[in-house]
Amino acid sequence: MGDMGDVFNDLRKIKQEKRASNTESSTALLAAAGIRFLSLNGGVHLRVKAGVRDVDFWPSTGLWMVAGEQRKNRGVRNLINYVKARAS
Repeated sequence: MGDMGDVFNDLRKIKQEKRASNTESSTALLAAAGIRFLSLNGGVHLRVKAGVRDVDFWPSTGLWMVAGEQRKNRGVRNLINYVKARAS
């Protein structure tokens, strides 16, 4: 394959490794914060309970959305803060 093809293949591999690392660390942060979640699709998608609301979380990208809302949010720490604010 040409030089450009090799560069793109290397970039793809780096991105896959980063997403796998994000999945591990984000899931560990949720567990360490004492937040319970349901793991779906082999851990690629997590369902988190925030008070009476359900939150869908994709740890590989940090994307999370409150069920029934269109707004997209980012960041596991923001999710932890959101869940803790609704737990009280």
